[in-house]
Amino acid sequence: MSIPDSDFVRTHPEVSEALAEGRPVVGLETAVLTHGLPRDGQPAPGCLRADGRVAELIGGTPAWDENAPLNLQSVQLLDQAVRHAGATPAVIAMIDGTLRIGLDASELEMLALDKTAAKASNRDFGPLSARGASAGTTVAASMRACRLASPTPIRIFATGGIGGIHRGWSKRPDISADLKALASEPVLVVASGAKVILDLPATLEALDTLGVPVIGFGTNALPIFTAGLSDDLVVPHRLDDPTSIANACRRHWMDFGQTSGVLVANPCPTEDAVDPHRMDILVDAGLAEAAAQGIDGSGVTPFLLASMISEVDLNPISANLSLLISNAALAARIAVDWCGGPSSSS
Repeated sequence: MSIPDSDFVRTHPEVSEALAEGRPVVGLETAVLTHGLPRDGQPAPGCLRADGRVAELIGGTPAWDENAPLNLQSVQLLDQAVRHAGATPAVIAMIDGTLRIGLDASELEMLALDKTAAKASNRDFGPLSARGASAGTTVAASMRACRLASPTPIRIFATGGIGGIHRGWSKRPDISADLKALASEPVLVVASGAKVILDLPATLEALDTLGVPVIGFGTNALPIFTAGLSDDLVVPHRLDDPTSIANACRRHWMDFGQTSGVLVANPCPTEDAVDPHRMDILVDAGLAEAAAQGIDGSGVTPFLLASMISEVDLNPISANLSLLISNAALAARIAVDWCGGPSSSS
C-alpha cells in the first residue's frame, strides 16, 4: 500500500527517487529524537573512540560537539550508518501537520529542538495533523508511514527497542500499539529486542500469539535493549547474515502470502551493554520513583535514562546510542540484500 504525495503525507525527493529506482531505503523513527534521548549530555568517551564499533559502522571517527543537542547528533549518526552501509535513510516525523517520510537537515534540527513536539503513534496522525502539530513517530507510527511512502512502500525499518506489554499488565493492561503494528504491517523491524521497562516474557509470548516471526541475528536469545541478552528468553528462529534474513522476508511475504511484520532482534554491542541484573534493579527503582512523581506514558523513558546517568560506571546513553547505530547499519545491510534479490513490489 502506497499513496501519492499530498498536503498531509509527503515523501522526501531523495527517498522517493531511491524507491522508484529500486535502491535500498531504511526507515528511521523520531520518537527517540523527541522523547527517547535527552538533549543534554554525551556518551562515554569509549563509545566514540576511533577504533571502536561506532566508528566502524559510520565509516569514520564520530565528530561529537559538546555544545550541540545530543538527540540531534545521535540521529545524524544513524543517518551516517545507513549511508555507509549503502542505503538511503528515511527519517520519519510529523512536521506542522504533514507526515514526512524523509527529513532534510534543517527539519531534523527544528524537531530536535522543539520541546513542544508530541509523541505520535499511528492513532494520533489525524488529530495531530488537524491541528498542524509536529511530532516524533513511534515504531507503530513509523511502520505505517513506511507503508505510505511513495512511489512504493519502504520494507526495512530500524529502531532501538520495540514497545510491548508493560510490567503490571494484569492490573493495568498497558500494551503498546507496536505489537499490533508488527502483526499487521508487512515491514521488517530491526531492534535490540524489547525495552527493558517491559514484561519481556509476556511480550515475547504476545509476538508468538500474533504470528510475528522473531529472528535473532546471531543469537538464540531475545536481547533486552541496552542490557544485553537473557538466556531465559529464547527466540524461535536464528539467522546469522543479512542475506538469509532478506530471503526469509521474501518467503514470508511473497511465497507464503503472510501480511505481518518481521522482528529482527539484534543484540546491543557487548562492549556497551549494561549488566542486566543491575539494570533490572535500577529500572524497578526508577519506575517506582516515576509513579510516585506522577510520571507515566511518554515521559517514563527519558525519566529512567536521566535517573540512571548519575550511576557510577553506568552510561545508558552510550549503550542506547551504540545499539541504535548497530541496528541502523544492520537494517541497511538487509535492505541492500533485499533490493539485490527478486522483485520487491508491495
